[in-house]
Amino acid sequence: MKKKIIDYYKSNPLNVILIVALIVRLVSVIFAKGYGMHDDHFLIVETSRSWADGMDFQGWLPSTQGVSAIPQGHSFTYPLIMFCFFKILSFFGISDLNSQMYFIRFIHALFSLLTIFFAYKITLKASKKTFLANIVGWSIALLWCMPWLSVRNLVEITCIPFILWSTYLYIKDETMPIKNVIFSGILMGVAFAFRFQLIFFIGGFGLAMLFYKQWKNAVVWTIFLLLAFSISQISDVFLWHRPFAEMEEYIRYNFTHSQEYITGGFFEYFGVILGVLLPPISVLLLFGFFYGYKKLFLFLPAFCFLFFHSIFPNKQERFIFPIVPSIIILGVIGLNSLLEKYPKQLKLRKIIKVCFIISFVLNVVLLIPVTCHYSKRARVESMVYLHQYKGNVKSFIVDGIPEGSCSVMPRTYLGEDSKQYNIISDTTNIMTQDYKYQPSFVLFVSEQNLEQRKQSIQRRYPHLEYETTVEPSGLDKLMQKINHHNRNFNIIIYRNDDVVKKNKSN
Repeated sequence: MKKKIIDYYKSNPLNVILIVALIVRLVSVIFAKGYGMHDDHFLIVETSRSWADGMDFQGWLPSTQGVSAIPQGHSFTYPLIMFCFFKILSFFGISDLNSQMYFIRFIHALFSLLTIFFAYKITLKASKKTFLANIVGWSIALLWCMPWLSVRNLVEITCIPFILWSTYLYIKDETMPIKNVIFSGILMGVAFAFRFQLIFFIGGFGLAMLFYKQWKNAVVWTIFLLLAFSISQISDVFLWHRPFAEMEEYIRYNFTHSQEYITGGFFEYFGVILGVLLPPISVLLLFGFFYGYKKLFLFLPAFCFLFFHSIFPNKQERFIFPIVPSIIILGVIGLNSLLEKYPKQLKLRKIIKVCFIISFVLNVVLLIPVTCHYSKRARVESMVYLHQYKGNVKSFIVDGIPEGSCSVMPRTYLGEDSKQYNIISDTTNIMTQDYKYQPSFVLFVSEQNLEQRKQSIQRRYPHLEYETTVEPSGLDKLMQKINHHNRNFNIIIYRNDDVVKKNKSN
């Protein structure tokens, strides 16, 4: 049996890599619930699901904003695709979000296999060495964070298969048949529709064409890229009565508000890349990436993307994710070129081997817990718990006094249009608060001064009954200890007995 598996792998390495990658990602489909960052839930899931329910959670639509409606600077391409998925799932009777997300994560897991497939094919084409393609395939398939990221609703991840597919189509045939150029342009246009910031990746690709004097290809590729992108943004014409309204607002907003978010120095994203790819091998991969600069169709797009994000003030780790596979591909190819250039440097080979072993061990240690990580568990499960009272939760209070702020709760899991009221200071006079709906529940974030905080709210809502305590996942707790900004606390749920009675099924 073992021999058969080995023989099959030798003759079909890509198939084995994809099978293993899918198995690991299925673990994330089942266990990696929740969401990683604000954007992958609230800008995609919460928005598209609210549309499917006939609402508009973010207030992006002009019908919700009223007479002073303006675009909000978001591409509707990905949310509209998700809207279709939610409508289909609801049509088949799968209506609650907690159940729907298993299917959504599964779809994303399958889609992420394209990243591995095309990264493998690009490496094989660019290097003509199967063992390098195998290294790249396994690296992307089992990199500690990739299975978990693959089932998230992050535009920075979902755009990757399109840019790699486009790249492969363009470089796969030296004769460059026009159909490959056309479809490559279309796919890059779709990627652009998912993530506007890919304009700098696209610009690097165009520079490579110009360097090789591929004038005709550049024109055809650009025309079909713009055509695909324009079609993807057709919703702007119907909503705002002019083309590219959302993109226009996206550019304006980012350049006028770039200093209002997380800012950092020029080399911050280099640190992110080194951390994601795990040192010490990440240092060598980054070196290999720059060493392989002569492969312009692989180097220039990623380099231009990295350079722009390095000089732009607004820096968030996820922004650089689209080029991580590109850095792995060219990093592996570049390192191999270095070894071939200095075949007698046994010390260099030993250094690479030791670095690989150290990073491999680190990767295994991280891969298992991260693949199963239920991120933001306390917030999600709190809403899942309230779902059993669906129809009776017009509003709820979140008491975040210990942190001085309150996170937005993922209310779509609750299953109804419910208002969140926040208490962020112990100076808040609960008796004077003007609540449109009497709160059905009070959610206390952390046990710190819990009794005092509860008594303060009981001055207005005296009949608070304890329901349950929802804990963060193990990894959430660890992240909270490492960095208190993660805000992963226990959430203690109290029911307002004057508004909603105890669910007897509990």
